[in-house]
Amino acid sequence: MKLIFWGGGYRPSAFVLTSGLLIWCFASVFAQPIHFKNRRELFVDDYVTQKVENAEIRLQTPQSAGTAIRFTEPWEGRFCAYVGIVADGIRYRMYYRGAGANADGKHAEYTCYAESADGIHWAKPTLGICSVNGSKANNVVMLEEQQLRNTHNFTVMYDGREGVPSDERFKAVGGSSYESQPERGGFRSYSAYLTYDMDPKLRANTGLFRYVSADGLRWKRYAKDTTALFHDYALDSQNSLVWLENEQCYAVYFRGWSGGVPGELFPANGTRTIMRSTSKDFINWTKPEFMSFGDTEKEHLYTNATRPYFRAPHLLIAMPFRFSPQTKVLSDEQLAQNGTHPSQWKGVSDGVFMTSRGGTRYDRKFMESFVRPGNDSKNWGARSNMPAMGVIQTAKREMSFFITRGYGTPEVSLERMTLRLDGFAALHAGFKEGVLLTKPMVWEGQRLLLNYSTGSKGYIKIVLTDEKGTELAGFGTADALPITGDEVDGLVQWKSGRNIGELKGKSIRAKIIVKDADVFSFGVFD
Repeated sequence: MKLIFWGGGYRPSAFVLTSGLLIWCFASVFAQPIHFKNRRELFVDDYVTQKVENAEIRLQTPQSAGTAIRFTEPWEGRFCAYVGIVADGIRYRMYYRGAGANADGKHAEYTCYAESADGIHWAKPTLGICSVNGSKANNVVMLEEQQLRNTHNFTVMYDGREGVPSDERFKAVGGSSYESQPERGGFRSYSAYLTYDMDPKLRANTGLFRYVSADGLRWKRYAKDTTALFHDYALDSQNSLVWLENEQCYAVYFRGWSGGVPGELFPANGTRTIMRSTSKDFINWTKPEFMSFGDTEKEHLYTNATRPYFRAPHLLIAMPFRFSPQTKVLSDEQLAQNGTHPSQWKGVSDGVFMTSRGGTRYDRKFMESFVRPGNDSKNWGARSNMPAMGVIQTAKREMSFFITRGYGTPEVSLERMTLRLDGFAALHAGFKEGVLLTKPMVWEGQRLLLNYSTGSKGYIKIVLTDEKGTELAGFGTADALPITGDEVDGLVQWKSGRNIGELKGKSIRAKIIVKDADVFSFGVFD
């Protein structure tokens, strides 16, 4: 018997007998077609892609829009980090760790706050909430609570869903799984990492603590937070708290170390990685699980910055801070001249890009750097170039994210990086025509919108076929109008005048033909 296989993931539907050979025919796909209804897809993974010819999916390069904030206040210090951006529908809010000195000159950590109406111009308001060095004239929203290290990595989300109590609109997590250590050179020593020999009473009061707020400024411990979460796990990073609409649950994406087990926080030869736990009610949480990254090289991922993308919330965008702890680029003399703290002399880092569609899997389609250290030597210390949590819209066609620069130096700051909307990656072809064939899809809508950019002689054509590749009448090659120009939500039309609403309930494929063009996303809407 000879088996003929006509494509990945097909199931047998019929067979024929020819010359004594049994030939199986495969006519439909194992997986169900992808359903689209008021939904947008980006070219950041292979979720919708069956095949690409004479084209490529290309990671885009963010552009600098300059410095957004300089961390110059005494309570901010050179170790400002773990920035998170939250949109509440009224303003953009920024939360970050200040790591300055207290009135006694000792290291202290604070949760600081800034806000913006447009995501471009930021202000640090004088809040009058917390007393720092004898004054409330500052932008601090939280002091460290009883050595819980809650301000070390305090991370906020806005929970705007219907039915959420008003005093829980803002939620946050903060804390670590080890006791604060004595100072060393102006910041906390982490020498206990490898042994983790702690008094059980102290250990029971460590971990990730939950907080809530009505206004995002005045915080209190969550009333049902009777014990800290995950105290047997590392947590020594910015831990991302999100609501996952597709899974209808909260999730925390937090620091773990590969090779470890609960209670062994920093295993020998371990690698910094990411774990996940979920909760339906913010009270009870699942046992943490390691995230997977497909068949990719193991790397130290220090932070994860995992958040739903605001124009496609089923898609999680993550911008980890990739750390190479043993690499050193600059000499001691150069680092000293930059004012880089000696603790940051060994190791370099950059920002990378990955995605998730829920569950315990990240997709690392792009292994290259997303944001490089660049030509400023102050960014070549150990923990610079840390992407902040949160991608926001800052203009009609623009989105922004932020990245910490010059960490460990007196000039530490936050830089704003820009991309076009949906423009993390693109289907790209040069002057030779290329094509992307999608997997089977079912479109429930009236309009097909395309985010694209072409050259003056470039174009994009959309051809629709059935599952087997037969062109659909009125949507075929002869009716595909060349699309030239630059639009974020351009309406796709065909010469026949037919509308995709006529295809409701049918399983189809799309051929996206490109020449001297980039396609960033497509979506089906009512």
